[in-house]
Amino acid sequence: MKDNIISQKSFQETQLRYKNAQTTFNMIETNYTAGGHKIMSPIQGYIKNVMISEGEHVEIGQPIAIVSQNRKLILKAELPQKYFSKLKSISSANFITAHDSKIYSTNSLNGKLISYGKSADNNAYYIPVNFEIDNNGEIIPGLFVEVLLKTNVMRDALVIPYSALIEEQENYFAYVQTSGEGFQKRELKIGVNDGMNVQILAGIKEGERVVTKGAYQIKLATMSGKMPAHGHEH
Repeated sequence: MKDNIISQKSFQETQLRYKNAQTTFNMIETNYTAGGHKIMSPIQGYIKNVMISEGEHVEIGQPIAIVSQNRKLILKAELPQKYFSKLKSISSANFITAHDSKIYSTNSLNGKLISYGKSADNNAYYIPVNFEIDNNGEIIPGLFVEVLLKTNVMRDALVIPYSALIEEQENYFAYVQTSGEGFQKRELKIGVNDGMNVQILAGIKEGERVVTKGAYQIKLATMSGKMPAHGHEH
């Protein structure tokens, strides 16, 4: 400027661009680490959808993720009309996600029954039953799940974990430990279940030891003849 190399206007424009670039650099430097650029969401919540891939170039203003603030979710079950008389006794529910077969309980998610259908028409074969549950971040809104509605508690029922069951051609079996390494395959008559436990009507007596994990491994081992030296199946 002193030597009239550039005009006052050009100098001011260049100075403004420099200050803007410096401000941008300072912002990037604050959130940048060796692992990459840290971007903070303006709200608290759960990541519902990631819209870019790792290493992908993004433009200023381009959405990269959707953050959901839904702290509560609605679990909707559809009850066949023939169970209409059971509606008033429903207290809670368990549900199973299709993608990982994990079992959740409405009780463990601070769930509560908020509504159910009071009537039905000829065009609707199911009655809606709705629960409100906490969103723990593991459940994606819109998922289809298998719902097991829980009613009155059954007293003096013999139950075993549902994971102990083996299904073969619509028949149910379980392995009972008869000795240290001996197992007996029992055919069972089962009653109701809540996805976690199943009622046993016949086939197992109270006090018997049942294989609750690894039953299919025992089945495969007996089929291949690789049971332990003292193990056997009847």
